[in-house]
Amino acid sequence: MGEKSIKKNIIMSTLLTVSNCVFPLLTYSYVARVLGPIGTGKVAFVTSVLQYFGYIATLGIPAYGLRECAKVRNDKEKLSGLVYELFVINLCATIVAYILLFIGVAFYPKFYEYRYLFAVQSITIILTSIGFEWLYQSLEEYEYITKRSLLFKTISVALTFLLIRNSEDYLWYGFVTVFASAANYICNFLNVRKYISFKGQVSEKHDFKKHLKPIFVLFSASVMITIYSNFDVVMIGILDSEKAVGLYNAALKIKNLVLALSTAVTSVLIPRITFYIKNKNESKVVTLLEKSLRITLVLAIPLSIFIMFNVKPLLLFFCGREYLDASNTLVILSVCIIVLCITNIFGNQILIPHENENRYSQSIFVGLWINLILNFLLIPSLGAFGAAIGTLITEVWNAIWMGIGCKKYIAELLRRIKAYNYFFAIAVACVVEIFTGQLLSVNNIFFYLATQTIVFFGLYYIILWILKDPIINEGYNAVREKTSSFLRFCNKRGK
Repeated sequence: MGEKSIKKNIIMSTLLTVSNCVFPLLTYSYVARVLGPIGTGKVAFVTSVLQYFGYIATLGIPAYGLRECAKVRNDKEKLSGLVYELFVINLCATIVAYILLFIGVAFYPKFYEYRYLFAVQSITIILTSIGFEWLYQSLEEYEYITKRSLLFKTISVALTFLLIRNSEDYLWYGFVTVFASAANYICNFLNVRKYISFKGQVSEKHDFKKHLKPIFVLFSASVMITIYSNFDVVMIGILDSEKAVGLYNAALKIKNLVLALSTAVTSVLIPRITFYIKNKNESKVVTLLEKSLRITLVLAIPLSIFIMFNVKPLLLFFCGREYLDASNTLVILSVCIIVLCITNIFGNQILIPHENENRYSQSIFVGLWINLILNFLLIPSLGAFGAAIGTLITEVWNAIWMGIGCKKYIAELLRRIKAYNYFFAIAVACVVEIFTGQLLSVNNIFFYLATQTIVFFGLYYIILWILKDPIINEGYNAVREKTSSFLRFCNKRGK
């Protein structure tokens, strides 16, 4: 298998992430008005419950499968055998998940009340198992993944406006929420024969046991992350008030949106890093990690700083005046973006590809208890702000503990990267941002944010371009090349 363009993979992954953010924004306001809080609440409740059954069905296979398949992606026979083994384990776990779900729906009145929604939306559990998304990611088929996803997301938007007409159409809404992912997985299943073959695998001797320990270690880590990511909201609701939950949730949504954009770009490097580690090509591993860290410095840090400087305008624009009390909470959560991006490099791009999932899970386990203890101590007196502080301290712990396991890479990366260039660019952009903020009126929030965005990011990236930052120069050259190609095409058509 030939190496795919990392630049193209990054572009495709960014498009996919942006679409994941934009498409729900296109439909949710319409759905919320038509169905009302009761209809959307029913679907949200069932979706949340099914998330946990989905974890049982997939175990830790998505992360483990991506890593292991990336190692043998050039050997179709080994790849086919590996995928078959993981597929069988996945199916067994899926059967267990459906049995537990059936028991829950049959015997728990609240679940039984929503049995039709469970029937519609739970189709994604089995389709995830046969969708092999982790295989396509390990093969770096990001162009296929993105084009396929954009197609079905567009169809799902159309279905939203066609099928959801009144408050009784919540079942259709449940169907629409799973349509795109279900269609994606069906396409994956039909297309998978291009890459692997299960012919003769049933009669072959397979070692399923060797996969179980790493799968369950990664599974436990993902469950713990889910618990402490979602438990903040639960604990605020228990220890404080509904208003505090709403304030924290507003800040959390903005933070998660920016975090998704920041980490999507570097996540495409994981299969390639794993492949180079397997083939003991250490120099290329370090080169990719350097690129990943530079991208983080180019994206995550300015995004985080921009949020800090524009907390109130952002909350006014996205949420409304009644959410301004979430300002301090959002400032703390914006710092988490930088820490989480660093942790993503340490955990997902170094520890897991090096089969050091034990340190990764240890960090998450201790972090879970740190988060719970801090929440109990801080939320009663500080509310949502206390939960944000607890989250930040937890993420700093994760970064430190995982970083200790990555110290041989950290020293080399710090030597290669001129971090002072980024700090200088940020400092200049911040000073100008403060000055323009004094001149602009906040009465027109859209104009204010648009101007501040252009000034801050424009200045930051221009300074880095002048300082010949490799990532900025690479992006600039790519845009210039595409523009030249387009102009040449237009000239030919004109003649």
